[in-house]
Amino acid sequence: MLEITNPLKTETPSPGEREGKSQAIVRTRLTELCLMLLAMALYYLAARTGMQLFALKPSNITLLWLASGIGMVMCMRHGLMAVPLIILASFLANYPGMAAAKLASPVLYTLVSATADGMAGLVAMLMMHLSLREGLRKSTDLLQFGLKVCLLPTVLSSTIISLNLAVGGYIRWDEAGDFFRMLVLADSLGILLIYPLYQAWCDEPRIRRSETAKLILTSLGIATLLLLAFRGHPGFIYFILPVLLLMAFYVSMNLITLVLTISMVAIIAMTGQQLGPFQSASLVEANFMLICFVCTTTFTILAMALHNRQLQSIEIARQEWQQAAQVDVLTGLNNRAAFLPMLTEEHLRAKRMGRPYALALLDIDHFKKVNDVYGHQAGDEVLAFFASLMQANIRGIDKAARLGGDEFVILFPESGAKDAAAAMERLRQRLEASPVQTSLSQICITSSIGITEYQGGDVTAEMVRTRADQLLYAAKHAGRNQVMFDAVTDEAG
Repeated sequence: MLEITNPLKTETPSPGEREGKSQAIVRTRLTELCLMLLAMALYYLAARTGMQLFALKPSNITLLWLASGIGMVMCMRHGLMAVPLIILASFLANYPGMAAAKLASPVLYTLVSATADGMAGLVAMLMMHLSLREGLRKSTDLLQFGLKVCLLPTVLSSTIISLNLAVGGYIRWDEAGDFFRMLVLADSLGILLIYPLYQAWCDEPRIRRSETAKLILTSLGIATLLLLAFRGHPGFIYFILPVLLLMAFYVSMNLITLVLTISMVAIIAMTGQQLGPFQSASLVEANFMLICFVCTTTFTILAMALHNRQLQSIEIARQEWQQAAQVDVLTGLNNRAAFLPMLTEEHLRAKRMGRPYALALLDIDHFKKVNDVYGHQAGDEVLAFFASLMQANIRGIDKAARLGGDEFVILFPESGAKDAAAAMERLRQRLEASPVQTSLSQICITSSIGITEYQGGDVTAEMVRTRADQLLYAAKHAGRNQVMFDAVTDEAG
């Protein structure tokens, strides 16, 4: 008698289960809180470091604000909960400088600027979700990323910050335009460098062992070029682009974004310390040259890396499609479309070299009864078992395939019909002695096998296959569960 259960009935969890679930929820929330606080500390450190390393003297205009990229990532991971933490971290990082100016209401004006930083991270996250939901996947995504994710949020926040500081007297009104432009560029560069790095390491969080040597060599090369460029040989800075470009084709996305980010940060930091080729009597001109170089290099390398990854994805998909088109899903063997060219190739090789090969055709005796009595699921399990047993009884150079239904074929290169028949007789005996344990029942099966041998001459591959088929049917008519073999000749064809 079948027991019918009520699908609407739900089991009440035990007190122990409820307590375990509650503890798991608490642990998850504590972990998330710790990650948020860690990200906040990282935002603060990036902001303070930017003020020290990336500020041009004597104007103290910051050329790179990595904190903007970190703020965007915080919002992407934690949503609205990240915004108050960004505001707090920005406030703590900026307040000492604002207070040192000894102007009215430094707390208020710092809070307004910090709120604009929090808003920039939130807007960048929203634009990313609206415009590039899958992230940066193609080189053509960079245009939308640059305009909507990098520029739009930073223009909004920079407008608020510039007006806020001008109203508070922290900058002169005639300086507000240049200050606004530098804020937009610095914040946009921060997003442009940090987000691709974050996405690449989320996609592939480990370094491939095979890429370690490439990483070390290219890193040493870039470090040497930077040292030369900032020690009296400025032209060497332009060799960094082709080195990074070559690297984009040979290493994974996580490594190229890491090396790119470190290289660009090093260039801006050295320029901020009044070193290197981007020095000019005009501060505006020096800034423009530096930003142009960093932006064009970053966009070029990211575009090539993304394009290369896209090509690799297309090639992998093509190989998977090709494999799927040539492999029988149920048994994992080659299918008819894949096997027939193999047979033709081996036939031409054997004919050219004057060497024999054998061909065996196999099918399962009374397989239709298996499907009728036990069902198609059990029939599939029988086919899979037969295929695995068949592969276990052939050599590594032999090629097995499922032609369709319960009909299988094996190609024996460099082998005669007698040797192939010995292998197939072992298979027949093991199959007869090994009932198939399916999910429903134990099923006993046998197989009939026909084998022929190509010995040269004007026999075609189709004639070889036809002769093996004739021998298979002869084995069936002789009572099944047996092996028949001979050599195909011109007369047999």
